Amino acid sequence: MPSKLNGIGTKECHLYRQKIFNRHPYLSDALANQYIRIYQDKSLREANLFIGRIDKSLMLHDFNLSSSSAEVKEFCKNAAHKCRLIVVEYGENETAYNICRVFAHKYTIEIPAFENDEPFVPTLNRLSCSSWWHSNINKIRLQHVEQATRNLNLVNKHASCYASNFAVENRNIQLKNSYDYLSANQIVNEDGQTYSLLEIYKKSVANPFIRKAELMTRIRGFEEVANQMGHAGEFYTITSPSKMHAVLSSGKPNPKFNNSTPKDVNEYFNNIWKLIRSALHKKSIQPYGFRVVEPHHDGTPHWHLLLFMHPSDVNTARSIFSKYALKEDGKERGAKAHRFKAVSIDPRKGSAAGYIAKYISKNIDGSDISKDLYGNDAKPAASNIDAWSATWNIRQFQQIGGPSVTVWRELRRLKESTQPEVVKAFIAADSGDWAAFVMAMGGAMLPRRNRPIHPYYEFKDNETIDMETGEVIHNNLTRYGDIKPASIVGLICKNIINKTKTRIWKKIMQPMTACGSKYENGNKELAELHPIPI
Repeated sequence: MPSKLNGIGTKECHLYRQKIFNRHPYLSDALANQYIRIYQDKSLREANLFIGRIDKSLMLHDFNLSSSSAEVKEFCKNAAHKCRLIVVEYGENETAYNICRVFAHKYTIEIPAFENDEPFVPTLNRLSCSSWWHSNINKIRLQHVEQATRNLNLVNKHASCYASNFAVENRNIQLKNSYDYLSANQIVNEDGQTYSLLEIYKKSVANPFIRKAELMTRIRGFEEVANQMGHAGEFYTITSPSKMHAVLSSGKPNPKFNNSTPKDVNEYFNNIWKLIRSALHKKSIQPYGFRVVEPHHDGTPHWHLLLFMHPSDVNTARSIFSKYALKEDGKERGAKAHRFKAVSIDPRKGSAAGYIAKYISKNIDGSDISKDLYGNDAKPAASNIDAWSATWNIRQFQQIGGPSVTVWRELRRLKESTQPEVVKAFIAADSGDWAAFVMAMGGAMLPRRNRPIHPYYEFKDNETIDMETGEVIHNNLTRYGDIKPASIVGLICKNIINKTKTRIWKKIMQPMTACGSKYENGNKELAELHPIPI
């Protein structure tokens, strides 16, 4: 136990603290600092209660979430083994399903209740797989530990901005594992052309550089459409109630903090966005543009929205946004000034794309800007924001309105078509002209269901090659026994299918790794594909 605590409290307090610090050695110094602060500001009792709450938040039933990576793997291995024993004892039936479901629930892993028309064997296969347990437990672990670091004032502009060092270190490990996996695995087509998954990744929108370029293309395209149609550009910022912020702008802990996680706050925004969208719809207002989610210095998210709409709708839209942004705790001090901010985009002062470009750069790779809002170097700051987004599973960018980007991407793969509507949209997409593509797809405000071109999906019986035997394996099941979902293979327009994926690509399977699943070889989890070092 840190020596700085010597002389504080009774012998019982000393033993109580010692047990907690021993359970969470990674956080012991931060726990001690906050303990002393609360002891000095409030009382010994409040200090003990505080570290007790932190300790409780890091215990998941009988599992310590601040365990080492090796201990996490061992726990997941044992959990999967226990479920396999249950299946062996009771068989692949509803009884085993319910027992395993209750066991998983102890660790906050929710398994749907059994329905007669749903197969339960794939779920039992998941529960019997250590890899599946590790994927689920590790997400829970990262979020609980990250929330503990926020409560310990380790995530702020004076410590580690946006995300803790713990989250950043784990994200770097995840990205390294992804890089190794992509480098080591290959796909081959019917002509024998072979590529590593890393080569494919570099050419896809998972690559942060390509993703950023595509986002800016779409934003500029929307702005061009708005200029053509005489629409107004609006830039809105929505922030959450003060009680949802862990740290004050000064860097001190927020005494009103209600322990909301960034995921909770983003869900709060999603809920008010549903209300805003419904209210806009009732007024026949159909904005289009983009939403960007980014963190404050303490990891609490806020939303930026770049929207285009009829000029006559601007005042009504602002009123609706303001109403719902202030719906909760709208009368608290500073709410009207900070909870909703609206800026009109004046083309004479600069473009809408230029206005939002810094937010795109800040949240992807930090290029094109030197410092973030808090004076940090932009590129390391972008890595922290990426760790924040991955830890809390927060989608940073989302298009609002307009045609499907999936159709845009598939058109860019299309070789030929005889349909005029498809050819027109293809020419626009192939030349990278989002504005022309929007107009070819019926304009910015047409409901998606009424657009002329839609993605086309098919169920496929995938083939893979076993490198040990050379055997071609037909497999339309997932590793756990579910039927694989339909895959996009092209576009459909007026009931005519335009294939965009004509080659047959097969993954070259690596030697089998034990998993506890009987349906697929190799249990190494493919982490999120962005942004890995290239």
